[in-house]
Amino acid sequence: MRLFEIDQGSVRDVLAVLKGLADKGQKSSTIPFPSVMNILRPFGLGISTPDGLIALKNKVDSTGVVIKKILPDGTIILNTNAVNPNDQEEKPEKAAGPNVDAMASRGAKKLQPDI
Repeated sequence: MRLFEIDQGSVRDVLAVLKGLADKGQKSSTIPFPSVMNILRPFGLGISTPDGLIALKNKVDSTGVVIKKILPDGTIILNTNAVNPNDQEEKPEKAAGPNVDAMASRGAKKLQPDI
């Protein structure tokens, strides 16, 4: 019988140190998937896919204090104080045409019979 404990929280601690270093230098920090796998290898967690990383993030950092997000390719974006335009959420563009209320109003006027 083998007795050992896998401390998944240690992965969070390592990433927190990297986050702190990035904050100290006022730099945004992204960690590519191969580098993430090198960080995780000593912990023996058996993670080998981006989906596994997402599951790990949800378990050890569900509030997003350390990990801002995980991209589909497995790249981790740390939640640093630095602002990087590439890391920000995409904002929806304002539509060039009329909004839904204006279209509904115009359609309602066309449906009313002329008296």
